[in-house]
Amino acid sequence: MPDEKLLFFIAKNARLHGTLSSSTATVAEHLGISQQSVSRKLRELRDKSFVELDSSPKGINVRLTQKGISVLKGRYFEMKNLFSSKATESIAGKVKTGIGEGAYYVSRPGYSKQFRELLGFKPFPGTLNLIIDQAALQSFLAGLEEVKLRGFKTKERSFGSITAFRVGVGKHRAAIIFPERSSHPKNEIEVIARVSLRAKMNLKESSKVKVSRC
Repeated sequence: MPDEKLLFFIAKNARLHGTLSSSTATVAEHLGISQQSVSRKLRELRDKSFVELDSSPKGINVRLTQKGISVLKGRYFEMKNLFSSKATESIAGKVKTGIGEGAYYVSRPGYSKQFRELLGFKPFPGTLNLIIDQAALQSFLAGLEEVKLRGFKTKERSFGSITAFRVGVGKHRAAIIFPERSSHPKNEIEVIARVSLRAKMNLKESSKVKVSRC
């Protein structure tokens, strides 16, 4: 569970500067997680100096610290900017040669079947990696439908979930994918399509590529 979820629950029930007097069992019931998870997460928040935590005969007393309030304020301004900004119709990125791991993951049967069912195409075994301005990317993705691909396990290992967004690259139907487990920096995205976009569009290192809403 992300820190912000529990911090928001505390702020919602005790106001920013008040004290939440409750029990871990009650908090767990409201958040839909185990009592042990609540106890562990509260200790983590205390260790990070996000909350002050005391025990009482009736349960717990927890208060947000200024540092914890700052975390919520940061998320508030982040979300405010996201929803107040006008969604852009397209973004441009520069081609970057990847390390080849995209081809391996995209071709896994556990993913390829879901790509066909949820995106409507079987992707070429490889990804087009693009360097994108992060702010422009967030504005572009705002309002686009998220497509979630489930993670799965094989005898050898487990594979994480993938979040995808349907887009167009030139005349080709495509999708931006964000694997749960990714080694790419935040300003680098992976694009999949039915064909090799690099070959079909004669793209080279640092070539500019336009990605559009579809």
